[in-house]
Amino acid sequence: MDKERILKEAQKIAKKFSFWMVSGEIAHLYGYVYETPEKKYELEIKFDENFPSTPPNLIYHSVIKDLLGDFQLNSLINWTPTSNVVDIVYELKEIIEKTLETPKMNSEEELIPIGQDNSTEKEEFLTPDLDAYPPDFEYEEYITQSDSPDEVFYTSKDSGSSITENSVDDSKTTLKSDIVDEGAPVSIEINTELSLIQQEYAYDQIGTKEAEINIYITITLTSTFIIQIDFTNYPEKPIVTFPNEVRRILGEPYKILNILKEWKSKQPSHIVDLLHELEKKLLFLKEIEVQSKKISGEYQCEKIHDSVTALKVHMLTYGFKEYFLNIDLEPYPKPPKIDLSPELQQIIQVPVTELKVYKNWEENMSESVEIVREISWLVDKNSRINFEIDLLKDHYKKIEYNPSTATLLVEMKGKMKTEDLTFEFQITLPIDYPMKMPDVKVINEFELEAHEKIKDDLHTSFDDFFKDWTPFSYLVDLFNLISKKIFEVSVVSCVICHKIECPSCTKKIAGDDNCHAECPHCNRAYHNHCWEQTIKSFGKCGFCLR
Repeated sequence: MDKERILKEAQKIAKKFSFWMVSGEIAHLYGYVYETPEKKYELEIKFDENFPSTPPNLIYHSVIKDLLGDFQLNSLINWTPTSNVVDIVYELKEIIEKTLETPKMNSEEELIPIGQDNSTEKEEFLTPDLDAYPPDFEYEEYITQSDSPDEVFYTSKDSGSSITENSVDDSKTTLKSDIVDEGAPVSIEINTELSLIQQEYAYDQIGTKEAEINIYITITLTSTFIIQIDFTNYPEKPIVTFPNEVRRILGEPYKILNILKEWKSKQPSHIVDLLHELEKKLLFLKEIEVQSKKISGEYQCEKIHDSVTALKVHMLTYGFKEYFLNIDLEPYPKPPKIDLSPELQQIIQVPVTELKVYKNWEENMSESVEIVREISWLVDKNSRINFEIDLLKDHYKKIEYNPSTATLLVEMKGKMKTEDLTFEFQITLPIDYPMKMPDVKVINEFELEAHEKIKDDLHTSFDDFFKDWTPFSYLVDLFNLISKKIFEVSVVSCVICHKIECPSCTKKIAGDDNCHAECPHCNRAYHNHCWEQTIKSFGKCGFCLR
């Protein structure tokens, strides 16, 4: 069924004849082909699914049947898909006029006056009900001439109500409906628009104006918008009012809706087409809801007041410190708008536009939750680093961290044997720290050349530590291990047994009760008992062999 074609046909008929929709259905018309002071010649037009390939079905009421008997319409017999239905009505009108002009030979064959119909059947029509979706039109009987001429339509709600007759006006055709207050005429154009709206949207009438309505557009289970439209002056441009939340999302209706911007009163669009355009622009909220659910599925979120696209995201990090960020999904499928507090911006240390996901964003492919993940990761990572630096500062005094290069400089002073040395370390943190282990380097390694054992022990410590690295390992553990190694190589021990306490007398190699001896050539330390045993066995220093 070509509804656009049917609408055009109905409008052509309505310009010349008094015709209305039955139960708000544009494919079912009822009206008067011809009127006299005494009678109205009623016709019903039904368009089926095959229209315009096949002509409409015409239902002649009793007054036409009684007047014309059996007859045929040439325009109906010779119908083509390009024919006009109004031509059929014109032909029927001409036949009625010619028949009425021909005198009758038998007075009994004269037309029956209004109100005097011998028919025993009563016919009834349903008045268009534009407050609900129209059911398929069903009727039991047609109106007979015994009915009052003013009672053209009856409703199941109030069978006693009547609608005032209106004379035919070629410049303006009216539609009588049970929703019209006090018999006020409503144009067929307005009722046609209401019918088209009614088939797709729920709406409420505002006040007494049939064409001033609130329309409910449901986009998602949680998003239904009430759009106020007044098209009382149709085909003039309608007045459209958005709720504040829609205006914040889309802007002003007269700027964003092409149908409103390009409205032509001589060739007006349908109000339902305007709603289609608006609904299409609002449909992105379905994807917004999907994106919002993905974020709320991973993070604690709450909606921001007076916004259907913005969320406040909670982030917990080390020390159970909580941070917040606001994300507005309105630009989707483009990257969302991110609002970071100065404190949070300082923690992640990079502008939002420099985030990896943001820079590599692909419309309709990337997801907003990926940006939140990256920010969360940076918050965790940098909070973790700050936490570790604070731990190191509690133990070591000379520490410097450069966030731009992700490098940490630590100085550790030697003791005893190495008290003349300062150990300088540089730790470089990878981008994926702590998932990946840091790189540790001894900056002043050349100064340790004279302390070969210290250098070898330090590198062995690094290897042992990183061999067991996990994301739960901490830098403070590494430096505790380094400090232990420095202490071990710094403390005075015997070059033979490598012990502080003598294995023979248990006295310490250094101290008041020492058991201490030195090679006169290399000054290496010995326990007295170890030195005596070495000289007795080899006759020379076990280290320098002199």
